[in-house]
Amino acid sequence: MISIFEEGGLIQFLYFLPALLLSLSIHEFGHAWVAYKLGDNSQKARGRLTLSPFAHIDPIGFAAIALIGIGWGKPVMVDDTNFEKRGKGNMLVALAGPGFNVVLAVFITVLLKLCMVFGLDVWFVNNSVGTIILEILLYTIMFNVSFAVFNLIPFPPLDGSKILYYFLPYNAKGIMAKMEEYSFVFLAILFFTDIIDYIMVPASAAIYFVLGLILSI
Repeated sequence: MISIFEEGGLIQFLYFLPALLLSLSIHEFGHAWVAYKLGDNSQKARGRLTLSPFAHIDPIGFAAIALIGIGWGKPVMVDDTNFEKRGKGNMLVALAGPGFNVVLAVFITVLLKLCMVFGLDVWFVNNSVGTIILEILLYTIMFNVSFAVFNLIPFPPLDGSKILYYFLPYNAKGIMAKMEEYSFVFLAILFFTDIIDYIMVPASAAIYFVLGLILSI
């Protein structure tokens, strides 16, 4: 992620802003949409069933992205009282955010492949507007892959911990619930050590490999 205080950071930030907004929105929309489909009608009342970034941006989190390159979106608050099976429902809601990110990354990759098949890739390269659009599309793929992989890390409060919680034996669930109290510590460890690189790099590479196969078909 790029901070606006880095050299050329502001211009670069404006370039990837549309991709960032779409990636954040699709992630939070995924959580809200699946929760709504499972019986959480509060999502409609809260205005979360939309791709509009204004419904999903946390002002402080977004400012942090612009200033220091690390931030967050507005969390989806889930009311699971109407879920047929609460445990499974919460797991599916947690999985939906990263899942929607992966789906969007695949969709854009397929779209680029179709452009190649029909010869439109030449327009992307030889036209200034096309070059900007191509860069935004590539940023969107990058952000969605990064959001998916990062949020699937099984540390609280990330989505991965909620997915893992569903599959843990009863005794281990208590340990995971206790770990929620130290969410800030886990996030600090991820961001200020090399651990996140050991997780993000190989996992992202695996997804990019699959996306590359789509382009090479």
